[in-house]
Amino acid sequence: MDRLFSMKVFTRVVEMSSFARAAESLQVTAGVASRMVQALESHLRVKLLNRTTRNVSATDEGMAYYERCIRVLSEVEDMDAAASDARRTPQGRLKISLPASLAKGVLIPALPSFFEQFPDIDIELLMSDRRVDLVEEAVDCAIRVGPLQDLLLVAKHIGEVSRITCASPAYIEKFGEPKTPKELGNHIVVNYVWNNGARLREWDFMVDETLESVTVRGKIAVNDADAYLACGIAGLGIVSGSDYTLLPFIRSGALKEILSGFRAPTRTVSLIYQQNRHLPSKLRVFIEWFTDAFNASR
Repeated sequence: MDRLFSMKVFTRVVEMSSFARAAESLQVTAGVASRMVQALESHLRVKLLNRTTRNVSATDEGMAYYERCIRVLSEVEDMDAAASDARRTPQGRLKISLPASLAKGVLIPALPSFFEQFPDIDIELLMSDRRVDLVEEAVDCAIRVGPLQDLLLVAKHIGEVSRITCASPAYIEKFGEPKTPKELGNHIVVNYVWNNGARLREWDFMVDETLESVTVRGKIAVNDADAYLACGIAGLGIVSGSDYTLLPFIRSGALKEILSGFRAPTRTVSLIYQQNRHLPSKLRVFIEWFTDAFNASR
């Protein structure tokens, strides 16, 4: 039994919840993939997967084994890369989690230059405001804005982002422009509903070097960043968002920044990943590249 390849097959089955899809990605038949995992279970004398006609999922023992397999395979990949000088030509698939607005505003527009430099790296983007579990969802790294809670992960500081407040020319013509945060109480905003169901009803501003929260009210609430932006451009209310999302529309005239003298403190953009003795070269070059790309977009 090829232990390493069997481990790779097993991890791919866990990630894809399917023998057929895992086998296809590794260019073997589903029957071969199934037999390799069965051989692995026989060798370990433990059931790694729950199998039904519709679904495949890891058992508790299987998930613990999966986490260790990921670390071992990463180590082997890094050793192979060092031995074959692949560090100069990193290769493989990178699975990256990040907010959709950051992906669309910064990462995706810059990706052509990344693929020119590293043509052998493939990228899968998980775009969501949800904070994914890197181990459970087999994610190589996550890009996050704001405070970090994953204390067991490595965090790389990427840069800072400002939050700005905007309104469309049509809104300002109809309702006027607030000159201070307190005047927002007389205006309508677009509310954003997060994945956990919470609705943002307070916005933060710096007033005389003091951070103040202002209660806002709106007639519409959305849970999608593109819809939120569309509402602002349509004049349905005042919007507040990251500079990388709103600045292109300010430059085009679709939105106008308001309350610019009361911006809240900047928020940190970080890239997090699991602790490994050897950082895979594909992840190392992506971290270096994205740090430069993010700060070049400021």
